[in-house]
Amino acid sequence: MKNGKPKLTRRDADGLFPDLQQSGAHLASRPDNPFGEEVSRTTDRRDRDEAKLWKDNLVTLPAAIELPPGYESVSHVRDAMERAWRMKWVRESGNEVVAEFPEGWAAARPASGPIELKDATGVVRAVYGWGGDAEVRLLPRYRVETQENSSSGLGSLLVRDRENGQILERSSTWSAKTGTNHPDWTRLSAWLDKQYPLHRDPLRLWTDCEGNRG
Repeated sequence: MKNGKPKLTRRDADGLFPDLQQSGAHLASRPDNPFGEEVSRTTDRRDRDEAKLWKDNLVTLPAAIELPPGYESVSHVRDAMERAWRMKWVRESGNEVVAEFPEGWAAARPASGPIELKDATGVVRAVYGWGGDAEVRLLPRYRVETQENSSSGLGSLLVRDRENGQILERSSTWSAKTGTNHPDWTRLSAWLDKQYPLHRDPLRLWTDCEGNRG
């Protein structure tokens, strides 16, 4: 007979750890949640909500971008967008590119017209169509807009701050000529150039863009 230590039986083990036997502990099961089932459900729900928010911030855009004044290439614009908007380019496939935007940004398809990329406050920062030749067009903070009188059919002009909707300057002339043909187009354009020399750059002058420049 071989000499050696006797085997430890289940009864012997129960004798060594009587508290486990009396409490009915689950030796081979998943440990009980010390924080309770409600905390577990809350954590699971929060994880799902965070995942949903992250997915909502992913927007598919056309790969092509209409070059704003002063930008030499699409890659130049993309680099500037990353810095100014704190967004990320995720992947590109064919004529499409997927981008991750800050929380609250989203793409919206109106009843008519191009798709609108809106920031967290609901301001449209870019528009784009869909198809093989579609391009993303970034929108500036300040611009000259046409104001139409539905009763007379005449049009006027105004300079709008698109970030807060404030009208900064307006024309007192109502004319059948609209847009760049309006008699006051040159005057208002010159006023805008003087007040905001960088207004043609859609990635400047916005509060978030300037703040993200460091």
